[in-house]
Amino acid sequence: MARDAHDWLIKVDPSMEWQVLRDLDDEPKERYLIARARIPHSGWGEALLARQRPDGSWAADEPSGWADSPDGSATYALAILRLFQIDPADSVVREAVDRVHENVTYIYQDRTPYFGGETEVCVNGMVLANAGYFRVDDEGPARIADRLLGQQLADGGWNCDAPGSRRGSFHSTLCVLEGLLEWNRWRPDPRLREALETGISYLMDRGVMHRLSTGEVADPAFLQPASPPGWHYDIVRALDFLRDAGVDADERLDAALDHLESLRTPEGRWAQGALHPGLDGEREREHWATLAPGVGEAVGDDSPVITLRALRILRWAGRGVAGH
Repeated sequence: MARDAHDWLIKVDPSMEWQVLRDLDDEPKERYLIARARIPHSGWGEALLARQRPDGSWAADEPSGWADSPDGSATYALAILRLFQIDPADSVVREAVDRVHENVTYIYQDRTPYFGGETEVCVNGMVLANAGYFRVDDEGPARIADRLLGQQLADGGWNCDAPGSRRGSFHSTLCVLEGLLEWNRWRPDPRLREALETGISYLMDRGVMHRLSTGEVADPAFLQPASPPGWHYDIVRALDFLRDAGVDADERLDAALDHLESLRTPEGRWAQGALHPGLDGEREREHWATLAPGVGEAVGDDSPVITLRALRILRWAGRGVAGH
């Protein structure tokens, strides 16, 4: 049934097609880049870019929370475009990022520019990931990176409750690691690499889902992957990060990989496990349901993004999918 999932992903949207060609089919670069070039101009990518407001955000007229506020909506939208692996050099994409750069500010932080970041660790990790992926040339993200380096805890993780907490949080740690990885690709720094290695050890030593103290699953919600995850942690997001970071899968990940395989449907797909877990209210969910086609399916519905990530995770881990 893996072939059925593969063929479904190829047809569903250019954002899925090009990543299948690159990550599952090992197609030549000249072929998969043709598919990638269509993302800003058709399908899900075009739809999301078209909903950007003149002020650079994707905010609601009357925001009800962080995710539909100017800064929160920009964070969320750029993170979804990263899921699509949209070309950051495309002129339409650059114009969208420039509008964020020039116009979006943090309302509750003296109008700090968006890429200057804020005080919350998870959000700063996501903003830094957006800045690195979209190659933002600004001093603000460098300051965010320095701040995050200084907030790494002794166990290798990060926590939004620090300095009150001395232990890392799965949520915060993964948000920061994604940010450091993307920023280090854009602005390499040995300090970032060292922090990444220590943070990756935090995830690996816990098998991406267990408490280090007891070996129990830290949170059952981690076992239900979601698209888009927002700031929320789950094992598909974590395993795909490790793959992207070039980590070798070893026996510490076996339990997480076994669970991932158990979630595969008879059609060889993976379903949405939670609806917008990073959103706090129904109005935020309603807002994003109209903005981002291709993500945020109803719980239990087949998810193209999760299916793509799961297939390439299993391939990376040496658990090739039968029939492909």
